[in-house]
Amino acid sequence: MRGDHRGVSDTGTSEPTDRRRLGRIGVLAVIASFVGIWGYVLYLSFVVGRAEPRDRLDDTAWAAAAEETCAESRRVIDALPFANEVGSPEERGDLLDEATDELDVMVTRLGGLVPPRAADEATAVSRWLDDYRTYLEDRRQYADAQRDPSAERYDRPFSVTDRGGYQIDVIIDDFARVNRMESCETPEDV
Repeated sequence: MRGDHRGVSDTGTSEPTDRRRLGRIGVLAVIASFVGIWGYVLYLSFVVGRAEPRDRLDDTAWAAAAEETCAESRRVIDALPFANEVGSPEERGDLLDEATDELDVMVTRLGGLVPPRAADEATAVSRWLDDYRTYLEDRRQYADAQRDPSAERYDRPFSVTDRGGYQIDVIIDDFARVNRMESCETPEDV
């Protein structure tokens, strides 16, 4: 039947052509959204992500002296057994105190270094040392709790103070990493 006009509408266009056109527009919209999303991710990675990390010190001399100071204490702490290698909670508390005493010496020596010249960098160092002192207090409280079965933290895992929604040891370690002072990171001895 030559005159059979199946599939042709009154407007003269065929339904399959309209469906194909809508399908192509849909596929192009999906592709455009993927390109847009990946463009945004790349923008964040290479433009926004390239910003200088907060608390990066321009005074590399201070950071180098701090790394040297921390490395001395790290050697002492690394020579101690891990807290989970001792037989009793009381021994664990004593071992934690021994390592914390060395960290306390380290923080005192770091505080005695000539601070960076720039006021904002000196403030960042001071805040970092204050965070470290808070961390030392957290360690001492946990060590004391290990020797006292009636203490609230006796059988709980070690936890640290939060500052601004972050655990203080994370803040301490970030500052150390950003400034290439890996020995100044908190030890993983608990």
